[in-house]
Amino acid sequence: MKSPRIFSGGFTLVEFLVTIGVLTVLFGIAGAIGFNFYMSYQIDSEARLLNALLQQSRNLAMTNNYESDHGVYFDNNEYVLFQGTTFASRDQSKDKTFPRASEIPLVGPNELVFTALSGQTASSTYTLTQGNINRYVYVNAEGLVY
Repeated sequence: MKSPRIFSGGFTLVEFLVTIGVLTVLFGIAGAIGFNFYMSYQIDSEARLLNALLQQSRNLAMTNNYESDHGVYFDNNEYVLFQGTTFASRDQSKDKTFPRASEIPLVGPNELVFTALSGQTASSTYTLTQGNINRYVYVNAEGLVY
């Protein structure tokens, strides 16, 4: 008579630990890539918003909206599109505010004004930084934003 075979289905402890180790490494790599992608997306989005607001302000000035200069003011929490020659002397009833990602530092002048009809302004460079990622927004003396 044959002895009964004992069938042991499943994984051994070593196989289980190797599988967990491989999955941990894969998830660690995927997490790092995903986080870098998110940071890059966030800073690109903020740079596009800044670019769009500067262009909108310039367009308002060039079309002589309310026959006045127009500008953008930056602080830690928001962008403000304003009408007037300076932020301090602006017409506050015409302000338009937009939220800003306060965790992304913005380096550059905190106010930029475009001259009515010509759209000219002071040349400026804005730098957005998050981790090791930098994005730049340039404004030349003619008011072109790129």
